[in-house]
Amino acid sequence: MSDSRPPASPSDIRRHYEDDTARQAASSAQPGPETRDWQSLIEEQIAKIDFANLPGKGRPLDLSTNAYASPEDEMAHRLLKNAGFTLPWIAEGQEIDQALARARQQLQRAWERYAELRDAQICAGHQWIEGEWEQAKREFKQQVEQINRQIRDYNLKTPTPALHRLSIHTDEELARLGVAD
Repeated sequence: MSDSRPPASPSDIRRHYEDDTARQAASSAQPGPETRDWQSLIEEQIAKIDFANLPGKGRPLDLSTNAYASPEDEMAHRLLKNAGFTLPWIAEGQEIDQALARARQQLQRAWERYAELRDAQICAGHQWIEGEWEQAKREFKQQVEQINRQIRDYNLKTPTPALHRLSIHTDEELARLGVAD
């Protein structure tokens, strides 16, 4: 049915292409003796597995190993971890997390105290309430500056940029509390 001459018009080209793709689909749809359906292979293998008696069934997976590390490196990391040691940059990252959590907690407590005292006062204009809140915000900004310095140092020590941390922004932290600066 196919001609050895190339088709001339765009409709002839389209028809020729559709004929070729239909022929290829028909030939690939009939598996030969050496080709098998992948889905049936997978189903056969699944049927052979006894899922009720797998080794380690019911125990959590050990995800502490690094598949990309050499066995020697993996053993050294495991020994250090079991002895309670860690890499310095990991410990610094944990310290940053703790410092940020403390700063956020102090700001949260100061905000709750400010809101409680402000709402409890019958007449406005109690300067000491406003002054306490302003002092708490200044202290938080100083803590954030210190944490950002720690983050910059941490980012210089991490082995890959994927582990870098972003700087903390005071305005975003205040917005998390629902407070406009």
